[in-house]
Amino acid sequence: MLQVNKFEHLRIRLIDIKLATNNFSKESRLQYTNSYIVYKGDLECFDREYVSSLENKKTGELPKRRYNNVRIKRINNANPEAMFHTEIEVLSTCKHKNIVSLLGFCDEGRHKILVYESTDMNTSLQECLGKYPWDKRAAICYFIARGLNYIHNEMEDQKVVIHRQISSKTILLHNEQCIKISGFGLSTFLSSNQDEDAGHLHKNLLDPISDWYMAPEFRETGKATKESDIYSFGLVMFEILCGIPYPLYRRSDAELRSEHWFTYGTIKQKVAQAIKEENYDNKLFLKKGPNEDSLDTFIKITEQCLAVNPQQRPTLQVIIKQLRKALMFQKSHKDHMRMAFKDIESATQNFSRANDIGGGGFGRVYKGKLASEHGSYTIVAKRLDTRLGQGDQQFYNELHILSEYKHENVIGLVGYNNDEQERIIVYEYASKGSLDNYLNDASLTWINRLNICIDVARGLAFLHGGVREHEAVIHRDIKTANILLFDEWKAKVADFGLSLICTISDETDYVIDYPCGTPGYLDPLYQKSRILTKESDIYSFGVVLLEILCGRSTYEVYKHEGRFLLSLVKQRLKEGRLAEVVFNATEDQIVRQSLTTILVVAFRCLHNDREKRPTAQDVLVQLQKALELQVKDVPVSKEP
Repeated sequence: MLQVNKFEHLRIRLIDIKLATNNFSKESRLQYTNSYIVYKGDLECFDREYVSSLENKKTGELPKRRYNNVRIKRINNANPEAMFHTEIEVLSTCKHKNIVSLLGFCDEGRHKILVYESTDMNTSLQECLGKYPWDKRAAICYFIARGLNYIHNEMEDQKVVIHRQISSKTILLHNEQCIKISGFGLSTFLSSNQDEDAGHLHKNLLDPISDWYMAPEFRETGKATKESDIYSFGLVMFEILCGIPYPLYRRSDAELRSEHWFTYGTIKQKVAQAIKEENYDNKLFLKKGPNEDSLDTFIKITEQCLAVNPQQRPTLQVIIKQLRKALMFQKSHKDHMRMAFKDIESATQNFSRANDIGGGGFGRVYKGKLASEHGSYTIVAKRLDTRLGQGDQQFYNELHILSEYKHENVIGLVGYNNDEQERIIVYEYASKGSLDNYLNDASLTWINRLNICIDVARGLAFLHGGVREHEAVIHRDIKTANILLFDEWKAKVADFGLSLICTISDETDYVIDYPCGTPGYLDPLYQKSRILTKESDIYSFGVVLLEILCGRSTYEVYKHEGRFLLSLVKQRLKEGRLAEVVFNATEDQIVRQSLTTILVVAFRCLHNDREKRPTAQDVLVQLQKALELQVKDVPVSKEP
């Protein structure tokens, strides 16, 4: 039995657990096995750590604490009680980010219940072995090794814990950065002068799956060591490498042994196909598959962990060092977009004037031809000129966003160079240039214009909400000059030098920053309050919608009339003379319902109250509606 006084502060009443799980209802159930059932719930229980006297207990005034999304494991009575007690004793002393956190336990009557801090950690590594790319797989192993090293070598009071059941099933994860070791029911403590646990472990206590991961000497003697844990971890790394649970290999071929693959050099043939085919969306420079040095380092340390002789297995400190090395090699490999300056210089003919196609606050932009093993490609290189006021921050900001956030309506990153004083970003080539050059071009039909608006809205919707959970990219400089056009008028959002990544939560969805952007497109609320939100981009997009409708840029209107386009359109609308500002070359092409839809969504985008502005997704839906109305009833153009 547990030492009551020692673990009293972890005891949780059964009635509180029943309330958290709605009396162990099926709706609260997360996982079911023959050994245990896992539930989720919000738990409110007595905070025993702060109980200081018997008097408080008598008056019933114990303070309470609330825990959200706890993970509650109700253990089958067939399980030995010692396993339940062992897990409590081990986890109550483990405080590490890669070890599951025990909140408390309940042992009232026949109940044996363990309560953990989060339901997020409810997926085993075994369930998602094929999910992650190579660098994430290596990182997962690195974090597992950190957790193992803690229980072997870094616990307080020189305590040492041998896990004895390391497998991909006992590794829980929420994502590749949140990895925790669980399953401590058969673990054992070693004294500081002890090399192996003294007790013999009977095989009938093991989970049938865990039996496959046992080191040969552990299987033979029933006594575990640090080295036997390392062997089990080696098999987990083997699974990570191959993308399939190890027992499936063993069951498919009774003679198959992972060590044979290393001995005969066939292990690389067994690497998961998903890893071999990684290409990071870069067709110009990257050969398929992970970095060779990273893969070789990982394979070598895996082989060492699986040595038959325990004394030949590496320590966890060595394993961590080698996994860090594998990650470093892969990070360098992922830096495949880094291009040699001489290659960019050659592609642009030494940044010649003939190849200079424009410039701005960042520097000059050059067109070029880049040779590769796949043929010749047209690219655009933007070369930083620090004398023009924008510098390293904008360069790395844009590089980070374009390398992480890829979408068909966001300009594609080809590569970059940051040698010494050089800062160059290389993009895919937009065959038709920027949208501002076509505003008053009659060849750009109304349907073309609608499709361009839809592309931009789709790109913005991705940046604002479709990138990552709880993150948004706010562009801060949406304008027609930053919308690039490709064949068949496909549009992509470009120029992210001023953009910011904003964390979205229930409490905050804004950034306080000095206003920046382009006059005429800049959200007045952002300019006045310095509060930047996604709605600031929506305002700028509203200006773009008016420009496309009117065939004039807001800057040109200001230049000739001393006011921006929005002011002009509002006045003409008020005077009933809106037709005067609609681009005359497309006026006869526009269906009235389509025109009305565009005007309504544009003015909603430009609303003075940001709370009343639509989301990018809302704008996209309305633009698609305008296109449907247009296609449904296309007017016949008047004869010239």
